[in-house]
Amino acid sequence: MWYTGTGDKGKTKVPSMGEVWKNDRIVEALGNLDELNSILGIVMSLYPPLYDLITQIQSDIFSLSSEIAGFDMNFGYDKVKFLETSIEKTSANLPPLKNFVLPGGHEAASFLHMARSVCRRAERSVVSLIREENLMVKEVHIVYLNRLSSLLFVLALWVNKETNNPDVIWKGK
Repeated sequence: MWYTGTGDKGKTKVPSMGEVWKNDRIVEALGNLDELNSILGIVMSLYPPLYDLITQIQSDIFSLSSEIAGFDMNFGYDKVKFLETSIEKTSANLPPLKNFVLPGGHEAASFLHMARSVCRRAERSVVSLIREENLMVKEVHIVYLNRLSSLLFVLALWVNKETNNPDVIWKGK
């Protein structure tokens, strides 16, 4: 059977907290991370050259989510270093950015921009948990999400460059 019906009254179980309302902050954070992972799946299907990188990131997001939910996954700063190295490698072939860029270009780049904004929302929701002194949230989770949003931005620029789609520069008024 593909459903349990256990959440029909608006509650769900989170291992680190037991039964909670579905609009609890921890469920919100976990949902934001799930949404981020789903968008990354779209990116992977639209731009296969990113398959290995996105698959690794999706796995890391699952591990991060699992820790917030209450499981020890040994999520550490090596994951952050992986993102930083990926940012450095990807940005090495990009021209210096002198203006704000509007989301768009190639479909995969557009979804990378969307993933970046969802990543920022996920980061804010995890920060809310830290401020509530949720013991399952670690500083490394925030650092990881902060670096990930930077990588997603750089990847969007890179995809546009690789596919000959110009970035749209914000001109302001």
